[in-house]
Amino acid sequence: MSNIGLYLGTFNPIHNGHVTLAKYFSNLPELDEVLVVISPQSPFKLEDTFINDIERLNLAIKVFKNFENVRVSDIEFKMSRPNFTIDTLKEFKKRHKNNNLILLIGEDNLIGFNKWKNYKEIIEIADIYVYPRDTDHRIPDEILKNTKIKFVDAPKIKISGSLIRNYLKEKKQINHLVPSEVIDFIKSKT
Repeated sequence: MSNIGLYLGTFNPIHNGHVTLAKYFSNLPELDEVLVVISPQSPFKLEDTFINDIERLNLAIKVFKNFENVRVSDIEFKMSRPNFTIDTLKEFKKRHKNNNLILLIGEDNLIGFNKWKNYKEIIEIADIYVYPRDTDHRIPDEILKNTKIKFVDAPKIKISGSLIRNYLKEKKQINHLVPSEVIDFIKSKT
């Protein structure tokens, strides 16, 4: 039996914060593997065509190809959209019946976690590891008290895809924010 960490997101674009967190989680002794799950469409985000689905998937594969214990998954590409976490977890559970699933999410996601589709079932299917994010909002007590939710001492990341997209619109440098594969990709498109 393996413990598989599921790091879901749109990764639009993949940035150094994503890379740092994937590396952190892949080094946790209790996780055997981290799957970076590229979401074609998050139910919480308007569809953004900055980098299309297949390009984001291919970029992630390039970025993580030499990482030990980190793989990229396209499972949500074969599912209906938008991609709800509960549906993705159920699909993973079908494929990994004997493995433990651990959902890796940012602290900011806990604020509205009780509004996610079938959130109680998410907690039944997977443990949840929460990495720190700056948030001014209060996390509901019912979520904080759940023993399947564990806060981890991961690095606090202050980079976001929207920050990078804004930098690009403003013609600011992003070299320090994204892997070289993303820089090469952006240069190839301009």
